[in-house]
Amino acid sequence: MRKEDLRASFDRIRPDESAKKRMLGNILNQYERKKGIIMPFSLRKAIPALAIIVVVTGGLLTYNNLIVGKNNNLPYEYGIADNGDMAREDAIAPILNQFQTGNRHYVLLTDDLREDYGLPVLIDNNDIGEKITDITISPDPSLIGSEVYSYIPAGAEAIVAVKRNNEFQLFRFFTFESYNNNQDEDAVEYLKLYGINRAGDIAKIQFIRHTEHSKLRGYTDVIAEITDRDEITGFYSYYSMLENSSDQYFDSLFNFKGTSYEGIDVEIDPVMPDMAAPDRIGYGTDLPLDITPEQEGTAYDLPLIITEDGNNGFSPNDSPVSSGSSPSGSGMMDMGNTVLGSVEPSHGSVGDALANPITIRIYNQNGIYYDSPYYRNIGFISRYKVSDNFKEFIAKYLDE
Repeated sequence: MRKEDLRASFDRIRPDESAKKRMLGNILNQYERKKGIIMPFSLRKAIPALAIIVVVTGGLLTYNNLIVGKNNNLPYEYGIADNGDMAREDAIAPILNQFQTGNRHYVLLTDDLREDYGLPVLIDNNDIGEKITDITISPDPSLIGSEVYSYIPAGAEAIVAVKRNNEFQLFRFFTFESYNNNQDEDAVEYLKLYGINRAGDIAKIQFIRHTEHSKLRGYTDVIAEITDRDEITGFYSYYSMLENSSDQYFDSLFNFKGTSYEGIDVEIDPVMPDMAAPDRIGYGTDLPLDITPEQEGTAYDLPLIITEDGNNGFSPNDSPVSSGSSPSGSGMMDMGNTVLGSVEPSHGSVGDALANPITIRIYNQNGIYYDSPYYRNIGFISRYKVSDNFKEFIAKYLDE
């Protein structure tokens, strides 16, 4: 007999109905005998469970192929390893909407600052000036190759327009590269960046105080303002001559001694550079607004804590500390970029090198401003050492 005939013979073998019933009966009898030993198997319960397992497994495989697959070409800046695998969920978040041109860093202009500057919501093509450059350095791939233009309403390159996907977006100056390296540009470079090449380019100058009350109430506490042209000329003559004094600045910070207290010279621990963070949006919004004068005296850079007995205080673990720098239109913050971690704040306000700063806000004629913190305790404006004559000039506006 051929193999084909033999296979066909087996295929034709089929049990009749009575044989099927006998086989089913044998299976059920075997099940009844073993029921006390083996857990019963319910197809009605097993099928849904198996279906769930299949769905979950399929979902994981799909996620792995689409998100974590070898074809993922996201750049290293996005927390992606060189082999193309997606980083874990605790990886560094993507850095977006930032770019560098020359020695300047720019970030996307927020709506809050745009409103402060008085700039329109919609960007008119007629307000776009000459092309400045093409973006070649950025952690955001979508910005690479984008064109940068001057923005006429700003009157300076502190605000620029970036053409991305055939649409314009406004970016503001963030910091100089030298500042990131614990140095700085001379003050005249900041003035030029904001379109201030002479005293006549300054519209006004404000001196701003920072208290818990002003932060909780959400207003800017302007204690003095210079609008007189002669006074603005005097201010410009001092400010425009300030030179980079970063080395002296850090030396003053880490060797600062507090004033005499009950006959004892108080020396504090080193503090993080320029911890000033004036006008932080949303600061303390969950705290009560009925602050007493005593509570208002809390150091501006520490969160206010209202205890059960009504006293104020702060926790050493609540002081915000980070590395990097961010001089900007909303406040110049100098973190030194040298230490990452936390530093225990000084015990009390005596001897705090950066305590009670005054923000000096300089406006150009187009309403664009930038801030510099004045640290009276060490005699520095940002990282610029202030002369005695300039200190006297400022003091008459601070009631000192």
